[in-house]
Amino acid sequence: MLQPSYTQPPLLIHNASPLLSLPYEVLLEIILSVATSSSTIFPTDLLNLAASCQHLNYIIHHDKRNSIWQHAFSALFDTAAIYRRRLHIDYNCKATLKRRCRALRHCASGVQACTTTGRVAWLDTVDWECLWDMITEHDEKNMAHILEHQVHMAAIAAFRLGRFQDRATYPICLPILSVLVNYDFTLTRFLTSEQPTQLVSPELSQFAYNFDADSNVFNPMADSKTLAFHPAQDGLTSALHLFFVTIFAQHPDIYDAIPGCTPIPLFQVSSHMFDVEFLRRYERELFQASLDESRSGWEQRHSLQSGDVCPPTVVNRYESTGFASKEHYISDAYLVEGEWMGYYSFLDPDDSLASDRSNGRREDWFDGPMRLTLRRVPLDDEQTSPSDDHATYNVAHPFPSQHLRSSPLTRFEGHGSDNLGAFTITGLVDDSEGGQMTWEKTYIDSSETWEYSGRFILPMGLCGRWGDEEYGGPWWMWRVEDGTSQADIVQPLLAGGVASAAAAVAKATAEGKL
Repeated sequence: MLQPSYTQPPLLIHNASPLLSLPYEVLLEIILSVATSSSTIFPTDLLNLAASCQHLNYIIHHDKRNSIWQHAFSALFDTAAIYRRRLHIDYNCKATLKRRCRALRHCASGVQACTTTGRVAWLDTVDWECLWDMITEHDEKNMAHILEHQVHMAAIAAFRLGRFQDRATYPICLPILSVLVNYDFTLTRFLTSEQPTQLVSPELSQFAYNFDADSNVFNPMADSKTLAFHPAQDGLTSALHLFFVTIFAQHPDIYDAIPGCTPIPLFQVSSHMFDVEFLRRYERELFQASLDESRSGWEQRHSLQSGDVCPPTVVNRYESTGFASKEHYISDAYLVEGEWMGYYSFLDPDDSLASDRSNGRREDWFDGPMRLTLRRVPLDDEQTSPSDDHATYNVAHPFPSQHLRSSPLTRFEGHGSDNLGAFTITGLVDDSEGGQMTWEKTYIDSSETWEYSGRFILPMGLCGRWGDEEYGGPWWMWRVEDGTSQADIVQPLLAGGVASAAAAVAKATAEGKL
């Protein structure tokens, strides 16, 4: 934590109070104690103290040589990601704290208003960017504020209203829900269908099986004026993850529906999992800013009178590392190596058993769990091991160098098995396309080949689609550590098992497993 500065401010008249007669360093310690012991999201006691007299007001609000607001901020929010990403150099803790408190309170009051009066206009002014920063910087403190102030319910409201707004909010609310469902999986009750013939909401099911459904929804850059902000985490990938979680949480008999069913895991978020997402978002912001600057720069430069100052150019804070250059690509492709487990789903309308026996519901079919073992291999024109490039994460490299590499392509191979038999895998990760993954799965006995595509969605794993428009569906794989699925630690998300699952989470947390 930052150490306070004990520089004496200009002397003001304060002889009437014994408190103000204390030495400056003692007074500052008292103020810091007040700043870091607030029982509310905003340090109200600190503000009240500042309002008590001119001298304290100067120390708290205007004396830039102390670190009162840095301490107040770090007492409420996680800061490890801010320092790791080297954002602290020009970070305005006071302004950011106010913005976060404003965004959180807006969500809490908006959800309450929506519940009591049905009003939804407040959703148009939610500061999603601020909230996403809090989520992706979480290590210990942020998520409690997010959940306490009903951000997950605000995202649900945005999702449910999205169908009436041309699904414009989906690139924002789906990534948020994909993360927060790990902390409150009862959210899945809002992602089910109102029709008895379908389990998952029509929107999520459409993204799962209609390969043309996302052509415009998840390309916000096609109309940058539509959204002021959206995460770099892929909205379609988030939708597919939510599709699977909803099935496992709400299916009336999941073990009967899936042969050899293996429970799905919950995931705990930490900020380092979102470092690549942050870099891709920052690179996109730099690109958009450079476009805006180039559009207006010529007119501004030629309209300036003599003596006027030219507007500042966009500054790349990581320029010395090669970030956002043509020679370097943001990559998390090294994560593809390892053991994976998961599911793929499909619809088979021609099958006479494709309807649920009791109510005629159209089934999402599963072939049982799929297991993979993947490793990176050199490209055809590479003479060295893929680990020789920066594709392998190395904490010894300064941020963001450990996430940059000179080649956009990473090749991987592997093998696996599912209920249909053993298969081999060969594929590529293309970092010039934001980490797009494509691979072929070839069954050894039949030589039948299926194409898969997808992306990383950390910390949940890999999600995407397989097959084509005529026959195919979604898939989701999560990492398996030391041959043991994370689902062996956290109980499954099963209908009717919410209470037992919550108890298992509490037990695992107490035992130090979470």
